[in-house]
Amino acid sequence: MATVTADHVRQLARSDLPDPVLVLLNGDVRVESASVVADTPAARLIYTRNRLIDEAGEDITDIEAEVLAAGLTNQITEAPGG
Repeated sequence: MATVTADHVRQLARSDLPDPVLVLLNGDVRVESASVVADTPAARLIYTRNRLIDEAGEDITDIEAEVLAAGLTNQITEAPGG
């Protein structure tokens, strides 16, 4: 089972990649450029930094990262193919 951690959320928030997103690829959760999702059919988009900023602001707290990670883990495990 893939698990999104608070570290993944913080990596997404701090990433220097162009248009960073959180993806599920080959059973692993990781931060990649959005182009990876477009170019890799097996990559499944979990969350974008733009959405993170819209919902939590520029600076995400540890508690916000933990809560968001738990919610994202729940979403990917309940979704078909999760």
